[in-house]
Amino acid sequence: MRLVRFFLNLGIFLTIACLAVSAGAKEDSLFSKINIQPVKDKKKAPDLCLVGLDGKKVELKGLKGKVIFLNFWATWCGPCKEEMPSMEALHKEFKEKGFVFLTISVDYAGINPVKEFMEKQRYTFPVLIDQKGETLDPFEVKGIPTTFIIDKKGRMIGKASGPRNWRSPEVMSLVNQLIAEK
Repeated sequence: MRLVRFFLNLGIFLTIACLAVSAGAKEDSLFSKINIQPVKDKKKAPDLCLVGLDGKKVELKGLKGKVIFLNFWATWCGPCKEEMPSMEALHKEFKEKGFVFLTISVDYAGINPVKEFMEKQRYTFPVLIDQKGETLDPFEVKGIPTTFIIDKKGRMIGKASGPRNWRSPEVMSLVNQLIAEK
């Protein structure tokens, strides 16, 4: 009887381990297809506190429990502008589903050019203002656009340098998978 219980417990353990590895492998596969670099050590995202175009303060630590898309950009950046229509589509698709979409403008000229740009383009995704670029070093951002995917535990799990098509089926699958994780 003990031997049967041992093998039953072993089977349950191996099944759970395989499922966990499978979920991580699926995530890595989707990252690869989107050309997102997995953050291997999954270190905690640095905290930040910035004011948005709407005048409200946002702190990353207050968003724990949600999947976060965090994008660094500027109005003068051509590649940033290239990916923005797909970012808008991603934001609209998931804004009501436990997915926090944040962008950080690092325009040194401040809020006015960013506000004008957003209004002219009719983009609705949230924009935080960092005109001094103080968030770039803690996130180790070397160029823009740079995007981080942050999991529900506040850990950086993926980093994309350069523009992406954020409305691709692979991105949609990845976001749905991350939202569904416990």
